[in-house]
Amino acid sequence: MMKKLQFEYSLKNVPRGSHQEYLKSLINRVEDFVSRVRWRAFFFEKQGEEEVENKVVDEKYGLRTGTRAPVVKNLIPFEKDLFKLVSAIRFRRHNNEFLDKLDRDMNSIISSPNVIVPADKTGNFYEMPVKKYQGLCRKAITAEYRKAPDDAVELLNTEASVIASKLKLNGRVQQYQSGSAFILMKDHKPGFEAKLQTRLINPAKSSLGKVSKVILERITSKLRPKLMCNQWRGTDEVLQWFKGKRSNGFKFISYDIEAFYPSIGEEQLLDRALRFVGQFIDISEEDWEVIHHSRKSMLFDMNGEIWHRKESIFDVTMGAYDGAETCEIVGLYMLNKVSSCIPKESHGLYRDDGLIIVEEPNGPKTERIRKDLISIFQEEGLKIEVSMPSEYINFLDTTMRNDGTFMPFRKDGKTSNYVHSSSNHPPTVLKNIPDMVMDRIRRLSSSPSAFQAARYHYQGALEQSGYKGFSTEYKDVARKGKKKRKGRRRVIWFNPPFSVDVETDLGRKFLGLVARHFPAGHICSQIFNKNTLKVSYSCMKNMESR
Repeated sequence: MMKKLQFEYSLKNVPRGSHQEYLKSLINRVEDFVSRVRWRAFFFEKQGEEEVENKVVDEKYGLRTGTRAPVVKNLIPFEKDLFKLVSAIRFRRHNNEFLDKLDRDMNSIISSPNVIVPADKTGNFYEMPVKKYQGLCRKAITAEYRKAPDDAVELLNTEASVIASKLKLNGRVQQYQSGSAFILMKDHKPGFEAKLQTRLINPAKSSLGKVSKVILERITSKLRPKLMCNQWRGTDEVLQWFKGKRSNGFKFISYDIEAFYPSIGEEQLLDRALRFVGQFIDISEEDWEVIHHSRKSMLFDMNGEIWHRKESIFDVTMGAYDGAETCEIVGLYMLNKVSSCIPKESHGLYRDDGLIIVEEPNGPKTERIRKDLISIFQEEGLKIEVSMPSEYINFLDTTMRNDGTFMPFRKDGKTSNYVHSSSNHPPTVLKNIPDMVMDRIRRLSSSPSAFQAARYHYQGALEQSGYKGFSTEYKDVARKGKKKRKGRRRVIWFNPPFSVDVETDLGRKFLGLVARHFPAGHICSQIFNKNTLKVSYSCMKNMESR
């Protein structure tokens, strides 16, 4: 009934794709680029460069206008030549055994009558009949959801429209996005083969979630320094915290918040967190309204039927635009509560994973910490699983020890598959992969010996993916921070898709068009030139997204 599949390569590899698929993608990219260029030229001709740069405009939260860009007379020759370039694209057949294999695998997958379902936390895939997949989806949906009224989505769209008008976002907020729910196989759970367990993913969401994401990011960036809590956003921040621990003899305690996302779906918990935030940062009524509206969620099954959670329509879905930011707001609220029994400098949280360093540990002390943690989270309706004290801890993708050392961590049996050197990626991307991988291993290693002990696995994975001649020496690698911009220069990027089967040098020809159509003295040369119109290749769909 169900067959386990394992691909011997990364599904981030990009296959050739058909010529028709490439041209369709290229046309979309050209249209998107032309639209942005037109808007830039339109406002420049209307107001002038200085006024465009200095004009105070209403916040748009990164939402694009639904209005079609106006035609600009001075851009017509450039646009015509750009579309001629598309029609003159020449293809060739690039001989590549790896891409041939991807093509065969893609054809096999497409021709299969069955459904291929990815696992939740492993690299496995499972092939099963359509009816079995539908049954598992139905079971997962009915366990947590119930049918919604027929007008539920219409009411959400009406409410979103009213909020958009208040924020002056008319024409920028789309209707509720109705992607069908799907499942992942939780094969990392004990007894999976005897009883299939799944994770339900709901991709449906409100586009106002993009606005909520910006609002919540601003709130958390202001709140973290005020609370002085350790809310981490990645392994690098965890290690930066850990490197500051100089004492010996401490022990680690970790905890995991069970079903964190669904638990935040309780409206009262988020409200308590926001009221707590309001003690430090002003949250306007409009911001509060946007955050709450973005939590109103519907689920669509494969038949288009509408569902919502059994308790209420209030939910934090895994695919929400602002899901991670909502999680961080509640996380800061919980970190502050935990600091009542554990010093802030000894405790931190990444999403739903917490880590504590206990100084001078003993049985009664660690047991008291465990009980206090459970009690604090229970008060907020959250359940946690607390680990036993240990001299080392596997946290995210690193192993830390109480002697101050650390090294990369990966789960037992988990393979490392990287994009193959013959994948249909832009050459610059492929060239940088080995150095990026090895630099990350260096950052996750506290010493040359830790790096040397860990590198063989990753070096072997890279070599298996076709890479050779990359450096395997240890060296200090500091994470590069963002460069401060010396001045404001608005660059518009043209991102044509890359394909090894395309013979035409699109990048060179595009830059040639820019030089020819916007020479010095052209009315638009101030805003359109080699420094403001640039090209960078994008990727076609990879195996995973097809």
